[in-house]
Amino acid sequence: MKKHGMMLGVSAIFLLSGCGSTEEPETKSPQSEVQETQTSSEEVTAADDESEEDVILESPYKEIKQHFDQWELPEGGEEGEFVNSVTYENGYTFDKDTKAMIARSWGKNGEEPQATEAQEVGIIMGRLLDAAEIPSPENRTKGNASGQTEPIVQRLEEVKELNDFEPLEEWILETEEIFKAYDDLEDEEKAVVYTKGYEELQKMADLISKDGKEQGS
Repeated sequence: MKKHGMMLGVSAIFLLSGCGSTEEPETKSPQSEVQETQTSSEEVTAADDESEEDVILESPYKEIKQHFDQWELPEGGEEGEFVNSVTYENGYTFDKDTKAMIARSWGKNGEEPQATEAQEVGIIMGRLLDAAEIPSPENRTKGNASGQTEPIVQRLEEVKELNDFEPLEEWILETEEIFKAYDDLEDEEKAVVYTKGYEELQKMADLISKDGKEQGS
């Protein structure tokens, strides 16, 4: 009888311990952990992309990009001799993706072809890309020699003559001032100013040819 009583006592202990908790602790499967990690990584990447976009598209670049994006190539062009290009009767050729001018045919007497008003935004983009085709600060071959920023100022002046969009006008004036001041600076200041102007031109070029295609005019 004592042996039987002991067995009952042990059974009661197991039953009581089982009644203390009817639910098992929540555990996460390895697959769930992988999915959560992936989601977290995607959120971080999205945040980084958004942050990068904000940096690239600060004013006036945001407004200028919208202006360029809304503009469409005029009708009436034909397939150009360059890949993915369209050429018009007056000799202007534009890239179909960036919509920037990439070439123009000069007249028999060496006269510049007359552009139409409908082509002006594309010509502006082409000339801005052309202005940005300057040596990077670390690859300059002329050092701090005077006169090397004059072609850049000249190209910006050509853009200003065609432009009627105020945010771009402001950008042109500010960028011009950077390069106009170059010749009057001391040598140690010239490198800093050139770098600043170069960076502004590259921001504009990236805005126009986002896919990294090299364009010229």
